[in-house]
Amino acid sequence: MRSPLVAGVRRTALWTRLPQGWTPRAVVPAALLLFALAAPSSAQQAPLGGWPQHSRARPTPPVVTPGPYVQALPPGDADVLFDGTSLDRFMMGDGSTATWRIVDGAIEVVPGTGSLVTREAFGDVQLHIEWMTPAPPRGRDQDRGNSGVFFGGGRYEVQVLDSYRNPTYADGQAAALYGQYPPLVNASRAPGEWQSYDITYRRPRFAKTGVVLSPAVFTVVHNGVLVHDHRALIGPTANESRPPYERHEDRLPLMLQDHEHPVRFRNIWLRHLEPRPDETVQYRMPQGDVFRALPTTAAITAARAALGSNWGDVDKVIALGVAQSGARQFREAIATFTRGLRNRSAATHPKEVAMLLRWRGHRHLSVRELAKADADLTRALQLDGTNYGALFHLGVLRFLEGRHAAAAALFARAQPLAPDGGERAGSTDWLYMSLARAGRLDEANAMLAKRIDQQPDPKPAPPGYAYVTRLKLYRGELTPGQLITDSDTDEVNLSTIAYGLGNWYAVKGDTANARKSWERATQSGGWPGFGFNVAEAELRRLSAAKVRRTGR
Repeated sequence: MRSPLVAGVRRTALWTRLPQGWTPRAVVPAALLLFALAAPSSAQQAPLGGWPQHSRARPTPPVVTPGPYVQALPPGDADVLFDGTSLDRFMMGDGSTATWRIVDGAIEVVPGTGSLVTREAFGDVQLHIEWMTPAPPRGRDQDRGNSGVFFGGGRYEVQVLDSYRNPTYADGQAAALYGQYPPLVNASRAPGEWQSYDITYRRPRFAKTGVVLSPAVFTVVHNGVLVHDHRALIGPTANESRPPYERHEDRLPLMLQDHEHPVRFRNIWLRHLEPRPDETVQYRMPQGDVFRALPTTAAITAARAALGSNWGDVDKVIALGVAQSGARQFREAIATFTRGLRNRSAATHPKEVAMLLRWRGHRHLSVRELAKADADLTRALQLDGTNYGALFHLGVLRFLEGRHAAAAALFARAQPLAPDGGERAGSTDWLYMSLARAGRLDEANAMLAKRIDQQPDPKPAPPGYAYVTRLKLYRGELTPGQLITDSDTDEVNLSTIAYGLGNWYAVKGDTANARKSWERATQSGGWPGFGFNVAEAELRRLSAAKVRRTGR
């Protein structure tokens, strides 16, 4: 297939108009891009796999018969681009309203009208798309059921072609990364039958200087058969040339090509594989792992609308911060609580200021800003010594620091102030762990025997609550092997249980199993949980002790 960006193709005025909502930086002018693609370079002539581009001597992939067709419905987190009813998510390449047809729930290319592009720009994605070439077939070679699925604003193509008993050059058949890599096998169905692509696209990364930090990478499954496994492109795909990379925007539209054949497409959906603008970085582990916020939720939108500009309404400020925290937008929640604090005076409203500090300190703890958490929670208790949340979270911080006796004192004060059954179980759990790690195991067991956590409450702990599960271990009602089950799939819950198990082993002097449990906690994905947070600190202390002991 000829690249739609190669000069002389009338139907692909892809970048000649600025689409609505795009900034000039998001668009590569047609003339400039055409010049870049046509410019000579050593990369254009370099063969891949020892074969010149479009070589008809290059062996064609072996033919395999795919399994029975099964339509893949979009998963819950999919972004559906076409559901069979509307072309609202698309436009023509010149920015005008989409003019391709919808026929029997599918998009059909209207030959000669130009390529179809998404109105939205995308970066890394998993794309599912189904397509059908015309039956009966007409033409041969590249002139038979030809189209393409393009990424990166028309730069990188997965070929669409009727390759069922239709010989052509290997790097131009169906599922080829056009002009560069043939598919591993030819898994094509007959014309008139629906076919599917499941494409994982990782966009190229560029330095500010334009240097390629990492290339565009494709994994492609054709009709359920893997045909490209993490294949890196050497540059944009093009016809009769191999142009080099040029720096471009991270997010660009997807495109379906008009190549003068009435190919049909349907069931087009994708999953976003890289952060969206609201998925901000919240915490970076020393090892380099990055943890991000989740997308903005309806709860956040509603809480923000309810608050409006009334930042003196502490309850509504807290409601917004709590909603943001529910989407792991902890840094955004910190900003919310900070703005609320600017509108309340500790001299006139000490308990309200204490509550805002309690919440902000909690979230500083979530993103590992421990000194800030300490300052907020300590100040909150100075203003209101009965603030349960400040007592509890400062206790967690002291425990994380290894100051177990100080933590025990705070949890002992928090326990009788617990507002519900879940919090009572939590403060009882941490009080037990703190006393046990402080060497006061008899006192810890005596406290546990009072079963304060099991007092009747209008709001009991929810089923499967991690702190309740850990208390059963401490009381001998569960064995270590029974503690974590297949149903424990929630990341935070798993990190909480795993940390408690490690602490239980640590109290018994079993450092090896304690380490394993804490490592499991940090591998759970539940990074906002206190179990994950404290397990990190425990593992750091174990590593430091090993260095002191062995010198390495």
